[in-house]
Amino acid sequence: MRSFDGERILFIAPRFFGYEREIADALRARGATVDWLADRPYDTTAMTAVTRFVPRVVLPFADRLYQRRIEAIAPGQYDHVLVLNGQTVSRDFLAWLRWTFPTARFTLYMWDSLENRGRTIENFGLFDHLLSFDPVSVKQYGMQLRPLFYTRTGAPGTAETTLHDATFIGTAHSDRYAVISRLRGALDPSVRGFWYMYLQSEWLFDVYRTIKPGMRGARRKDFRFTPMAKDDLQRTVTQSLAIIDIEHPFQRGLTMRTFETMGLNRKLITTNALVRDYDFYSPDNILIIDRKRPVIDPAFFQSLYRPLPSSLFHKYSINGWIDEVLA
Repeated sequence: MRSFDGERILFIAPRFFGYEREIADALRARGATVDWLADRPYDTTAMTAVTRFVPRVVLPFADRLYQRRIEAIAPGQYDHVLVLNGQTVSRDFLAWLRWTFPTARFTLYMWDSLENRGRTIENFGLFDHLLSFDPVSVKQYGMQLRPLFYTRTGAPGTAETTLHDATFIGTAHSDRYAVISRLRGALDPSVRGFWYMYLQSEWLFDVYRTIKPGMRGARRKDFRFTPMAKDDLQRTVTQSLAIIDIEHPFQRGLTMRTFETMGLNRKLITTNALVRDYDFYSPDNILIIDRKRPVIDPAFFQSLYRPLPSSLFHKYSINGWIDEVLA
């Protein structure tokens, strides 16, 4: 790992389950001074919706807010400007940054598909380095492929510490309920499953059961309406042999759950067949299932996780991510 001693980084990223803090802290641990600005700085429900669907209304206000904050910091000079997604980062603001900090290296990393963030494409010419977690975007726009990362590590489970064979903890978005229902129905009775399907509110359950064909037969008792506490989540994962990953149907890049599972040395059951194309894929550790007709051979649970070589384990850590993104 290279040192960032004496270097100053402007980091613009959305709030996303604390990962923006993890990245900033990892950079600081390597010697950098990091100034963070929130991509999508307005947090109210109404402004989040406006930012999502009509971002050009928000951009002038975000520009002025960003400029005031940078002028208040008075950094002198930045060595790097790192933008994640850049949903509220306008072309005018980027041009101002390039004029104000002419020696800085500008990097854009997309951890969302460009179909969801198409306006960002018009800003590509203002960056020195373009990366994405999405292999389709990489091919289409000449970007560099860089998957996501893990932030936590754990020792492989043992027969004594494992209480659950297959665990799902996540939000019941898109077709997840239907996929989980099919999976539970297909599992051998000997498989010990743990299920925590989260919805933000009970009224949302009523709406989804009305508008989503795959949830017409859903039962309220199948869902939780409060997020799992962080300590409980960590304990449940460490007591599990395999974690279930169901990506959004329109997502191609690998989820954060894929890598967090790797860091914790747990097996993965995933509906994303593209994982087969990555250098860490092993059928001993990763089982690919069909979201329409999931089948799990009970033999998958009869062996423990086989740890990766140290080089691959580092590559997909948060520090390995930093090594590539700020190369």
